[in-house]
Amino acid sequence: MVVPEGVPLEVARALVRYAGDVDAEAFHAAKIGRGEDEQRNRFVRRDVIHWLRERDPELAPWRAWTEALRLQLNRRLFLGLFSFESHLAHYRPGDFYRTHLDAFRGEANRIVSLVCYLNEGWVEGDGGELVLHTDPGPITIAPAYRTLVLFLSEEIPHEVKPAVRDRWSVAGWFRLNASSPERVDPPR
Repeated sequence: MVVPEGVPLEVARALVRYAGDVDAEAFHAAKIGRGEDEQRNRFVRRDVIHWLRERDPELAPWRAWTEALRLQLNRRLFLGLFSFESHLAHYRPGDFYRTHLDAFRGEANRIVSLVCYLNEGWVEGDGGELVLHTDPGPITIAPAYRTLVLFLSEEIPHEVKPAVRDRWSVAGWFRLNASSPERVDPPR
C-alpha cells in the first residue's frame, strides 16, 4: 500500500524535529543479517541508522499513531501484530540498499514493514526511490514528504536506489511475539 500524504502532518513534524535533535554520532552504519550473521556490507547497503528512542516524549505522536495503525491492522486483517520497532534512516548522496527482504522467511517476527518519508521538496531526479518488486511488476515510490508505504516483510523484495541528495525516512516493522522459553522476542 502506498499512500501519498498518508502520515498525519503533526506526526511527520514530530519526526522531523526528532531527527533534527539526534546527534550525528548517534547514527551508525547499517548492517545486514541478524545475531552472529550480522555484518556491515557496503556493497549491499550504505545508509546510516538510528533506532528511535521510543520513550522520548518528542515521539509521543509517532507512538500513538503507529499503535493505532497496529490495532487497525489487527482488527481488519486479523494479523495478531504484537509490537512495533523503528529507526531513522539517512541516505547520503550515493547511498543505496540493494534488493532484500525485511524478514527471514519462516522466522515469523517482522510481518508488516512500514516506511514513511521526511523529505520536503523532493523532486524527480533526487534519486533514493524505493522499488517494490511485486509479481505484477516493480512499483517505484519517490521518497516524498509524508508518503506512507506498507508491505509484507517476508513477501516483497525491495531496494532503495542511490540518493542524489540527503534522503530521510523512518523504517519500521510490526511484529509478532516470537518468544520461547529459550529466547525473548524482541531481543532489544
